[in-house]
Amino acid sequence: MEIKNLLHVNMHLYVYDQKNQVYYQSTIQEIGKDHIALGAPVKKQKQMFLQEGETYSFRLPVADALYSFKSKILGKKFNGYIPLYLISLPEDVERRQRRQFFRFPCMMDLQYWVLSEQGFKNGDQPSHCSDTATSLSDQVESLGLPEKAVVINISGGGLMFVSRRRLTVGAVLALRFRLESRAKSTDALLKGKVMRVFVFYIGKVVRYRYGIEFFDINERTRDEIIRFVFTLSRDRILE
Repeated sequence: MEIKNLLHVNMHLYVYDQKNQVYYQSTIQEIGKDHIALGAPVKKQKQMFLQEGETYSFRLPVADALYSFKSKILGKKFNGYIPLYLISLPEDVERRQRRQFFRFPCMMDLQYWVLSEQGFKNGDQPSHCSDTATSLSDQVESLGLPEKAVVINISGGGLMFVSRRRLTVGAVLALRFRLESRAKSTDALLKGKVMRVFVFYIGKVVRYRYGIEFFDINERTRDEIIRFVFTLSRDRILE
């Protein structure tokens, strides 16, 4: 897919300031046959001035991927009293798949219930593992109070959390956490499987770090997590 097919007016685009090694946010104002018109890039109310004839690095984040490219500043034009930068259409574009590769470091509370200590094989699910979010909610209500943990990173495919309780590889969990950003807050309840276990110590106190893979997750919930990761990573760029 050509990157031009991804672009639309009012879409955010990020330009790299090589001198200060930070990204400034701009907005697409116009898409022409041979150029893109951008608003002035800003960061914390500070404006970045782009030099005509110079080539800059740009990032274009979308829900499931991050596109990187370089474009030359062709000149400027005015939309009323608003100055716009004209940049060339990119020729070489690099695409990174967010869903598969990008794990976002974060700190947020997690509640979990153990549905099965040993997991399951050959597609046979333990009695507490159900196929719908509604029935999963009913199941956890019957399991009593949850264990508490802290999430340290998350992606569309899984997460990592730290807990006091020892679990085995293969254990099946019900996970509840809140996706909270500046834009919105969403509660998530889904199933995960323990794929990796790491033991560490805080002084003489033992703690466990678990790598979790989501499963039986519907695409709507996965997309909510990906949007959450995208929003927080975008906010972090602008800090």
